[in-house]
Amino acid sequence: MRKLVSGALATVVVMTGMVMVTGQAAAVGSCSSPNMCLFENNDFNKGNTNHWLDLRKTDADLRNNYWYNGDGSQSNDSIDNETSSVKNRTGCNVMLWQNVGNGGDHTKSISGTDDGFLENNVIGDNRLSGVEFCV
Repeated sequence: MRKLVSGALATVVVMTGMVMVTGQAAAVGSCSSPNMCLFENNDFNKGNTNHWLDLRKTDADLRNNYWYNGDGSQSNDSIDNETSSVKNRTGCNVMLWQNVGNGGDHTKSISGTDDGFLENNVIGDNRLSGVEFCV
């Protein structure tokens, strides 16, 4: 009886762990609050390589950040000057800057909005180098 209970408990622990891991994997790149989500391609990577990055604070130099792949692994591809679409789930407005150090042309991303085509903004496509939270 004791072995049966131990075996059942071990099975529950393993299954619970599997559910937790699966739940985390499903949330990868989902752009939930409080993230500012950057996507390498237009329309949030629809039909393209699924490269994304979720930010949670101001970063005036995106050169040291790298895309994540659809499976959650990190790529060797820097996001600097490669962002084409964004989603803002931060709870505040975020300024998108063309130059490192948060300078040059800029576009404000309003909290709760999605922008699938940065090419239609002052910042432009593939020109994002810094972000400033809560402006």
